[in-house]
Amino acid sequence: MLDRLALAARIEKLTDKLFPELEKTIDLAVAVYKKIAADTTFAQKAQEAQSSFLVPFWQGHLCDVVGYTAAATYDVLAIDGSQVYPDRHVVGAGCFLINIGGVHLAYNAQSSVKLFSTPEVCAFSDFAAQGEMISHEIVDLLREERELAATVTAAEQLVPEKAVVFVDGTLIFWVLESKDSAVQKRFLSSYMASLEALYQKKQVVAGYISLPKSREVMSLVKLGLCRFSVANCIPCHSLYDTFPCKAVDALLDVHIMSQLLEPGARSILFATSSHIVTQYPPHLRPWFCYLHVGSEIVRLEMPAWVAGDEALVARVCQVALDQAQKGGGYPVVLAEAHEQAVVKSADREFFYQLLVRIGMKHNKTVGSSLKSIAKKTMRF
Repeated sequence: MLDRLALAARIEKLTDKLFPELEKTIDLAVAVYKKIAADTTFAQKAQEAQSSFLVPFWQGHLCDVVGYTAAATYDVLAIDGSQVYPDRHVVGAGCFLINIGGVHLAYNAQSSVKLFSTPEVCAFSDFAAQGEMISHEIVDLLREERELAATVTAAEQLVPEKAVVFVDGTLIFWVLESKDSAVQKRFLSSYMASLEALYQKKQVVAGYISLPKSREVMSLVKLGLCRFSVANCIPCHSLYDTFPCKAVDALLDVHIMSQLLEPGARSILFATSSHIVTQYPPHLRPWFCYLHVGSEIVRLEMPAWVAGDEALVARVCQVALDQAQKGGGYPVVLAEAHEQAVVKSADREFFYQLLVRIGMKHNKTVGSSLKSIAKKTMRF
């Protein structure tokens, strides 16, 4: 059992580390950001920088902001997914579960709500034939694939000129950067096919990231703090023991944006320099901005074909604002899609109990390991 008194004492000792004072560091970062924004040569310096961190591209003046009011009439769709990973303690159950849930909300003269949920039982044998090993990471990638495919299908019911599709999370498939080329090719081609289908339909899609932890804009501040006129990290680290850029290592992009954005306003658009996006078709490469929805600053990601059209960017931001307001800080459509998709612990137990029951019905050997049984049994 957890010793709660001991835990509280340990947290108390780490207070300064867990809750650092960042006001002076934020002031420094904002001052540097405004300085580089006023520097007409900075864009060239950023392009030439040889840095060990990702430096984004951007459109417009770094300190520019655009204000919006919440949308009134629109359609919005969100799809989410959940999974029950393979359990090695359930003997004979060669499968896992992916559950896809979605919500379509219409706000107009005849407002409506459509909720749906679709479970898929995936057999190991279906993937073994393709040479794929089933791990938690592969299940996550498969769930993402199903989410995007379901988004395309559900979007057929939308009128593209009036609707926005929100993805819960990023459109930059960072996780694939660490995968081997075969896995990258298999999943990236599938993901791009779904995003291409939305593009062909001209259906606006955006990734909504609450509480973003990104530091890409902060990378520009790090360049502004560099002791060299054009950053070059390798010789810097070999020549020096201290580094001015590390002064802002504790900060996130939202620390800068919190000083620039009022509620209802967004930043300029940025594009990541992540390697994985070089494998996207140009019109699907994600751009991002930060939007103050009132309760927090969120990151919105949009394919280039959306980001390049101010009217479409405005639609995304206006719908995001209204959804966040209706949801008390977080979009109603994303919260409800999660509720449709989530597989709770009771559902997980039901899934495996059902497997055992059906297996026994067909004279198959399915059961739980002794370790699994012991965890579920209270002993005194």
